[in-house]
Amino acid sequence: MIPTSIRAGRLEDLPELQRLHASSLRCYYYDDLADSGEPDLLKGVNAVLVDRHSDRLEGFVTFDSLRRSKALPASAPTRVPLRAAAFSVGGAASRQQFRSLFEHAHRQLPPQPYGYLFCALTEQGWLRASLQESGFDRLDAVLFYERKSHSVGTVCQTAALRPAQLSDLHKLAEIDAAAFEPLWHMGVTELQHLHRDCRFEIAELAGSTVGYSALRLMSDGSPRGFGSAQVVRLAVHPAVQGRGIGRQLLVACLCYASQLGINRVFLNTQESNLLSKKLYESLNFKRRGRPVPVLVKIVSGSHARH
Repeated sequence: MIPTSIRAGRLEDLPELQRLHASSLRCYYYDDLADSGEPDLLKGVNAVLVDRHSDRLEGFVTFDSLRRSKALPASAPTRVPLRAAAFSVGGAASRQQFRSLFEHAHRQLPPQPYGYLFCALTEQGWLRASLQESGFDRLDAVLFYERKSHSVGTVCQTAALRPAQLSDLHKLAEIDAAAFEPLWHMGVTELQHLHRDCRFEIAELAGSTVGYSALRLMSDGSPRGFGSAQVVRLAVHPAVQGRGIGRQLLVACLCYASQLGINRVFLNTQESNLLSKKLYESLNFKRRGRPVPVLVKIVSGSHARH
C-alpha cells in the first residue's frame, strides 16, 4: 500500500488538482445545474490525499463554505454542498479515501450550535457509494422538466407583478426560508446572483411581497442570442399558496420567453414537491432525463473544528 497523508489544499496544488480532476474516471463537479465552467477546486473547505513518496496528489474533495443566511430559523443547520471530488483509484479504496478526506474537511469548519448539513447531488454510482459509506442518506431527488412551445392561455391576475430591486432581497430571502426546507434555501447572497443574471420578478398582494420568480436566458450562439431559458427559482409564501400566484409568476416567465422567440424552457424541482410537479405538468412541462438523488449528512457543530 502506498503511504499517504491528508492535508488541506494549497494554491500551489491547483495544477495537480486540475490534472487529477481531468484524468480520473472517479471525478465529480457540481455545476449548479445551470452554469458550466472550470471548477474552483480550492473554494470552501477541502482536503487532498498526497503520496508521501512522490508528493503526487491521489485524491481530493472540496465543499462550498456558504455564508449562513440570516433568514434561516435558528434551529436550521448550515448547508455545505459538495463541489468537487476526484480519485486516482476506484472500488473500496476510493470509498475509504473519500471517508477520510470528508472527515478531515468537515473538521475545518468552526463549531456552531446549529450544526452543518452536508449535501451532494449526484447520479454517479461510485460517489453515491462513497457518500453512503461516509454516513450520508438519500433524502430526496431532483426532477428535470422541459416545455416546448405551447400557448399559455389566460391566467388569473391575483397579484401585482413588478421587477425585483436589490432592496427587496432581504424580504425575498425570508419568503424563501418559509417556502423551502433549509436544504433548498437561497439567502441574500444567492439572490444577488439571480438579480444580476436573471429576469427577476416579485409578486405583491395588498402591498405585501408574497413571492418571486427568476428566469435565466441561455445563449445558443444564434443571431437572436438565446435559444432556451430556465426558470431557476419560483417561490410563494406558504400563507398564500393555493391562490394561483405561483402559476401567475410562472406564466409571466413563459410569456416573456415567448416574446423573445424562445420556445424551450427548462426547470427542476424536488421529487417530494407534489404541488410544484402538478403545477408544471398542468402547463405542459414534461419530465426529461432521470431523477438525480440528493444525499445528506448532518454533522453536529460540536464535531467541527475545536
